[in-house]
Amino acid sequence: MSMRVLSKATPVTRAYIRYATTESATQKAGQAVSNATSAVQCPLPAKIQAPLNKAVGILQPILYYSEVVYHLGKQVVVRQNFTLPGKADFLAAETQLFKVLEYVKIKDVKSLKDIPLDKWKSGALKTFELSSIFVIGEMIGRGNVIGYKD
Repeated sequence: MSMRVLSKATPVTRAYIRYATTESATQKAGQAVSNATSAVQCPLPAKIQAPLNKAVGILQPILYYSEVVYHLGKQVVVRQNFTLPGKADFLAAETQLFKVLEYVKIKDVKSLKDIPLDKWKSGALKTFELSSIFVIGEMIGRGNVIGYKD
């Protein structure tokens, strides 16, 4: 799927490709390719050229898949109408974060031993509730209590 937008003034023409049907034409094309590659021979010694070729061979799939992910991400951004967060969004998130951090703070705590037992119990209960919600959500997502449906 192409993301290119063509203006109405630009005529779209269909390109016709003529394929070589005889063996002599394919041989001539093969010779032209081999001549072109031999003219661009790398002047590096074999000790350097072999690891360099290996590195290029490793990088080619990485670059290809990163390009695929980039284009897929671009399409998702366009289709979902995503926008980059602005300065106001960052400021709102920052104030929200500081509100949460101030709520969590316990006044006059010098060590963990100073935290009262009821705070430990409520923290443990909230942790258990959150982990239970996560586990139940996993079960709903899998559609089964143990394992996945086959």
